[in-house]
Amino acid sequence: METINKYINLFRISKLWGRTNINWNNVNEDVNILVGINGCGKTTLLNLISDFYSGQKIPKSLAADVCGNKIDSKVTYIRSFDVPANAKKKTESMLLQELKHIINQNGEGTSFFDYRMKMLNYPNEAETIRQRIEKFFMLVNRMFAETGKEIRIDPKNNKLVFSLYNSDNDRLATYGNKGGTQLSEAGTDIQLEQLSSGEKQLMLILTTVFLQEEKPSVLLMDEPEISLHISWQDCLIELIRNLNPNCQLIITTHAPNIFANGWEDKIVFVKDLEEK
Repeated sequence: METINKYINLFRISKLWGRTNINWNNVNEDVNILVGINGCGKTTLLNLISDFYSGQKIPKSLAADVCGNKIDSKVTYIRSFDVPANAKKKTESMLLQELKHIINQNGEGTSFFDYRMKMLNYPNEAETIRQRIEKFFMLVNRMFAETGKEIRIDPKNNKLVFSLYNSDNDRLATYGNKGGTQLSEAGTDIQLEQLSSGEKQLMLILTTVFLQEEKPSVLLMDEPEISLHISWQDCLIELIRNLNPNCQLIITTHAPNIFANGWEDKIVFVKDLEEK
């Protein structure tokens, strides 16, 4: 009987693009940082891992065969949201759509709203859920403190919002969006769609990991540094491991700040995975 593991240990691709064999043995169970020049196949490798573990059919024109060890953990993929130009005119970006899906009630039982509702359906777990949410809010507030935003649940509609607060006690907090709107009263609520793209990206990542509930999980992320401030890039892996130390990370990146704080030994060069 084939052993089923919690995490991805190996992944192999035969004839990628009809010419290259990829043999990735000894995948780290905690953090893996895929690096390489543009066009070397980082994102393609991530896509194939996602497709394989979600049961998607792999086009023969892309790879002759794909295989990996069996796992019993959920695999989640957060993409870079590099949308085509003709899609940018939509009212809501793909990033905002994904963020709203993971936070608001989505009918799949996988959102922050649905998680909160577990306090009613499972009263024995209510205190644990409350404490986890409190820890999550404290972490988010620490990241958003520099711009004077504080996460909270609006009692009127039961949705997540950000409130502005006066951080220096001398002037009212202000916030400007891309359209130049300036809000001049502390305590004014900021809706999800008013967050910057970097703030949306960070909220999507943190909420996704939070909802894993510290269970063994696999998280794929394609260039998560896009739109993130350097200080957020510096601590991103630490934040994720703080929320779920049982999460296996497989990340592609071009940003040295992602792995600068002690994760250099987790770097994997895609070129080194090619069979000689």
